[in-house]
Amino acid sequence: MSLSTTVLGACPHDCPDTCSLLTTVEAGVALRVQGNPAHPQTGGVLCTKVSRYTERSYHPERILQPLRRAGSKGSGHFEPVGWDQALGDIAARLQAIATRGAGSAQAILPYSYAGTMGLVQGESMAARFFNKLGASRLDRTICASAAAEGLTYTLGAKVGMRVEHFAQSALILIWGSNAIGSNLHFWRYAQEAKRLGARLVCIDPRRSETAEKCHEHIALLPGTDAALALALMHELITHDWLDHDYITRHTLGWALLRERALAWPPERAAAVCAIAPEQIRALARDYGSCAAAGRPA
Repeated sequence: MSLSTTVLGACPHDCPDTCSLLTTVEAGVALRVQGNPAHPQTGGVLCTKVSRYTERSYHPERILQPLRRAGSKGSGHFEPVGWDQALGDIAARLQAIATRGAGSAQAILPYSYAGTMGLVQGESMAARFFNKLGASRLDRTICASAAAEGLTYTLGAKVGMRVEHFAQSALILIWGSNAIGSNLHFWRYAQEAKRLGARLVCIDPRRSETAEKCHEHIALLPGTDAALALALMHELITHDWLDHDYITRHTLGWALLRERALAWPPERAAAVCAIAPEQIRALARDYGSCAAAGRPA
C-alpha cells in the first residue's frame, strides 16, 4: 500500500493572490487540493475553481491530446492526432506565412500575454519564439497596462495597501466589485472588520452576493458612478471634511476638481443615479467623519 504525501505548491492561475496550495498525492495521483493555512494573506482559503482542481484534472472528458478539425468549420467534428503531427502542422503553416516574401512574417501578430504568470512563459519563451519567427513586435499592452497607467497617475507609484490592513477599517466602500466572487481574500478581511464593528457599503447597479452581505447597497444606475463620486466630493468640500495638508503636498489640479465637484450637489447626482439624495449625504458624512476622527475608511 502506497503512502500519501503532501506537496507544497502555488496556484498556476493568472491571479495576483498566488495562493499557496497543499496537495495530497498518492502513487503519483493528486487526491486532494487544499489551501495552506500558513499563508499570511489567504489563510488557507481557496476559490471554488481551485478547491475542485482535482475534479478538472482527472475529469473523464478532459482533452488529453490535440484534436484537428475534420470537416467544415463549425461542423463540430474533430479527430485526434499526435503531438508531433500537430506541432509540425502548426509550424508548417507559420513558416508558409513567414516565407511568402520580404516582411511577410510581420503579418503574424504575437497576441500573447502572461499566461500562468510564470517567468518562463510570461517573460521569455513567447518573445524568443516570435522573435525567431520574425513576427511583428507587440508592446503587450493588451491586458492590464492601461489600468496600471491610470492607477499610477491617480494614486502614484503605490497603487494600494496591504490587504490585511482592511481588517482595521471603520468603513469599507466596495465600489463596482463583487468581492465574494472576484476578490475572495480581501473579503476575508472585510468580514473581520465587520465583526469588529466596521460598516460595509456596496455601490453596484446589481444586487450581487457581496451587496447582500453589506450593511448598505447603493444601487445606482449603470454608468452614473462619476456623478455619485462628484456629489460625495461636493459634500466633503462643503463640510470641510478634507485633509488640506495632503491636498497641498500631494495633488495637482485641486482647484479645478473643487470647482467641478461643487457643481454636483446631492440632488443633481441623485436624479442622475436614481438614488435618494440623503443616501449620498449619509455616505459622505460617514466617510468624512471617519477621516476626521482618524479612523480608517
